[in-house]
Amino acid sequence: MKKRLLISGILLLAGCSNGFDTSKLTETKASEDGFIKFYQASSTEVAIDALPYEVNLPEQLPFETEGFKSLGITDIGGKGHNPEANFMATDSNNNNLILSTTTGDMKYPDSKPEEIALDNGYQAYYTAPNQLDVIVKDVTYSYTLQMDELEEEQLKEELIKLAEQLSE
Repeated sequence: MKKRLLISGILLLAGCSNGFDTSKLTETKASEDGFIKFYQASSTEVAIDALPYEVNLPEQLPFETEGFKSLGITDIGGKGHNPEANFMATDSNNNNLILSTTTGDMKYPDSKPEEIALDNGYQAYYTAPNQLDVIVKDVTYSYTLQMDELEEEQLKEELIKLAEQLSE
């Protein structure tokens, strides 16, 4: 129950500012030209609050977890216009879900993802064996699910369940 409450609490958080707020983040490095900057957040909540867009983390995961952890934020362009945030939930069996969010465009140069109409009205793009992208209000959610005990079709079904938790 405690795990579920933690995840539910994270869902309520959203980046409400008009821009990328780095005041509570730690810059870990930048490219030599400053075009790409990398930031760490002390918590998932701090990372979400720093973003200029809302983040909707899934509440129901296909494995038990203590919740999402922030893997950091990459500022492509170095001016806060296109931050990409990465979050990860994991369990003791090495199952994990990585969720990346960005306002940048998704490109598929070497593949043609399968288009899936979700029950929540959004369009998803599935790339075998374990990735699903969904665009909500100009924010792309990229889910990557690793569960060794599941077959590819089962992974796809779990990814769809995760994406169907998205709402405006």
